[in-house]
Amino acid sequence: MQIINKLRPVAFSLAAIAASTATMNVSVGQDTMMKDSHGVMKHADDNMMKTDTMSAPVGLDGYCPVCVVEHGKWEKGRADIQSVFDGIAYQFPTESIQKIFDANPQKYVPVLGGDCIVCLENAGKRVPGSVQHAALHNQRLYLFPSDAEKKQFMDNPKAYWQTDLAVDGECIVCLAKAGKHVPGTRKHTVIHDGLRYQFPSENEAGMFRQSPDQFLSKVSMTMDADTAVQLVGRSGCAACEFGVTPLSNPDELGLAVVGKDGKITVIEGAHQAYPEIYEERFAGKQLAVEGKIVKTDGKVRWLQPSSLRFVN
Repeated sequence: MQIINKLRPVAFSLAAIAASTATMNVSVGQDTMMKDSHGVMKHADDNMMKTDTMSAPVGLDGYCPVCVVEHGKWEKGRADIQSVFDGIAYQFPTESIQKIFDANPQKYVPVLGGDCIVCLENAGKRVPGSVQHAALHNQRLYLFPSDAEKKQFMDNPKAYWQTDLAVDGECIVCLAKAGKHVPGTRKHTVIHDGLRYQFPSENEAGMFRQSPDQFLSKVSMTMDADTAVQLVGRSGCAACEFGVTPLSNPDELGLAVVGKDGKITVIEGAHQAYPEIYEERFAGKQLAVEGKIVKTDGKVRWLQPSSLRFVN
């Protein structure tokens, strides 16, 4: 059996786990979850709470997130005691536990709203996780679709710590309103669509809570209109995987770079300028690219690269 501590998973015997005050062993069905003693507190996000619980999907299969994070126990909640956060309804066994959640929901909701952090990092895809394949690390709850993704995470959790951090931790409000790159802080974090947005103060965080789509759309338009773009993502075959081809040569399969935001960037002329990288496009490797956007169509962009390289 394994636990995840702050640095890496460590194997423990059953006797050692039972004797340890820093870990807890809990399970759902055949799966085992461990809890460590290192907590990362998140800022309360009361303005993101919603009262309409009828249409929201139920998260964690109805299990109480507070019970899991605080006590390492899977305990079913009640349908008549639930709160909606970030579009997902979470259920609780008692109203007192519900109040604990409502005071600081960001501490208890699963990372990416329950989607797999490994799938997003390695494949650029949002894949739902399962309570049957769950892990706690630094008091954050992670769900995975299978033991394979869970093992990848447990082998190297630090590789996925920033995967759900949007805009590289910069203030999206500052970027949208003033075009400035201002670092945010963990103290002022807002979760939207499962991603963590950070801000330098509560002022910017509050503005984002009130109208997240306004800032997201404005920053997206601004970035696509820039003369130069820098991005990092996984490689893919543009035609095979996404049904798009380079503008300069529609008969070419093409190289695509898929970012964490799900945008697909087709690299013009990659087969000629970067033949080694082009041949490796099916391997899902991490690429860093710079260049100019020449066309945008929904989630697909075409880019004329000035540089393209593998990311170690």
